Amino acid sequence: MSITISISFLKRFTLTVCFLSLSSLGLAQADNEPRKEKTDWNKPIAVATIASIERVLDDIDYIFATVDKPEYPAMIKGFLAQYRNLEGLDKTKPLGAFVFLDKGISPQPVVVGFIPVKSLEELTQTLGEVGFLINPVEGKADCYTLALPTFSLHIKMAHGYAFLQIKSEALDRDFYNPDEFTSALAKEYDIAGALFLSNVPEPMRLMAVDLASASMDEKLQQKPGEDDLKFQTRKETSMLALKQFERVAQDGAQLTIGYALSKEKKNIQLHLGVKARPDTPLGKEFEQLAKTSSQYSYLQADSAELLGYTILPLRKEFEQKMILDLIEKSTTDVPPILLGDDANPGSVSKMLDSLKATVGSGKLDGHIQLQQVGAGKVALIGAVKLTDGQQFQQGLQEFFDLTKQADDTKGVEGNVSEVDGIAIHKITPNQLKEDTKKLFGQDPVIYIGCSQDECWMAMGEAESLELLKKSISTSKNHAQDRKPGTAFLLSLKLAAMIPLAEENAKDPDFIESAKVAFASGGDLVTIYPKITDDQASLNLEFGEGFIRLISLAIANRK
Repeated sequence: MSITISISFLKRFTLTVCFLSLSSLGLAQADNEPRKEKTDWNKPIAVATIASIERVLDDIDYIFATVDKPEYPAMIKGFLAQYRNLEGLDKTKPLGAFVFLDKGISPQPVVVGFIPVKSLEELTQTLGEVGFLINPVEGKADCYTLALPTFSLHIKMAHGYAFLQIKSEALDRDFYNPDEFTSALAKEYDIAGALFLSNVPEPMRLMAVDLASASMDEKLQQKPGEDDLKFQTRKETSMLALKQFERVAQDGAQLTIGYALSKEKKNIQLHLGVKARPDTPLGKEFEQLAKTSSQYSYLQADSAELLGYTILPLRKEFEQKMILDLIEKSTTDVPPILLGDDANPGSVSKMLDSLKATVGSGKLDGHIQLQQVGAGKVALIGAVKLTDGQQFQQGLQEFFDLTKQADDTKGVEGNVSEVDGIAIHKITPNQLKEDTKKLFGQDPVIYIGCSQDECWMAMGEAESLELLKKSISTSKNHAQDRKPGTAFLLSLKLAAMIPLAEENAKDPDFIESAKVAFASGGDLVTIYPKITDDQASLNLEFGEGFIRLISLAIANRK
């Protein structure tokens, strides 16, 4: 469940951010109301930037150093040497492009490039050696044209940057220093893009919401052959995405997407985030979320082959209702002795009442993990936070006590072990599929045990019992290590998946490269949010093994 929830949240969040970005730019071409006089047309509404040429070259050195291939960076540097090593450019500062809005009732988006210039004289000489000429524009200070083979670029110098556009009128504005909009991005990312929602006029943002709502209404019709449950699930998910979109459009200050290659952390980092304007509903929501976290957020991403934890909100009229209906339907095949009656509820009734109370609390908090226990074998460990867990614990114990009195209780055994006051029971399933046996071993069993506030489960061969006991003890000792603002996490060590993928691999060469790349570690992929008082972000990290994999793919290309 945790994996599905995390991936679903990722898709919704990514869709929200991307849709808002595209809508804001697209609406710049639509009819609109007159702007307020206070609109600063010289401020960009978006930027795409590279931290610096120097940073790019350093990254290239690092990428190929991971596989001991220095000849590739040397080739690039040799190529640049033919062009005077780009003399005249400031290779330590950001470069990229801004998106501006032109003045008018129907504003159009205008893209203007910018590059840092250390010496215009040196840059003119560098370009001149390859046949490109920079000429001053008569009567206009700091304005130039760059003659290229098929067209000319117009240039305006300001703040140590060259602003470039095909049309000269696009440069008829007072540019702000690009450092004001790029320095924070360059500090965090090698490549980044930002949509400055605070600089997008309010009528445009509201129109984006109206258009998104109208488009959603057209799509939220039940499709032929779609059952009611699937339709309601799709509808509620879409409405939640629309609500998130509306909240970000109204209260967001900035959307950011960034990429960074870190030699210190030895990983690749991708970031997708939104910053809220102060004293807005979105900002207050972030303040609240920054204080909450999953009970299992003490778990480290690299502590298992696969790890997922989440704290999932349950809306009363949708998720709670749906789950409670499923619980009610599940009782139809339960023997009456296990259900009991209102005066004397049976063991299963007690457990179901605890589950209903947990659902009624408005959230689910749980985790799962896969632990390596041998060559090609794993054990699954999971837990969920319970409301009125004492009742579930009592019902579970009564259930296994009853099985001792039954005639046919093969595969069910109560009280096989105990840890920290928690009794652990055992179930041996039969008729398992071969795929299950390949993953968990030839003779997997299920262990289950509950405390007064949570229920634990393990599946695997005999080793899984000790792993379960260790996990329960760890949870008691690290409760104080929970990370605030961490609603979920999903991590995966890809090297453990290679044997599973190898059998049906369509590209054997890629599998061999992956084995080499991950041989010394660095195979961890992690997805997690980070929430502070005014920002929320979704982050994706790849270990150094993926950097080696990219390097090998380039070096081994045919």
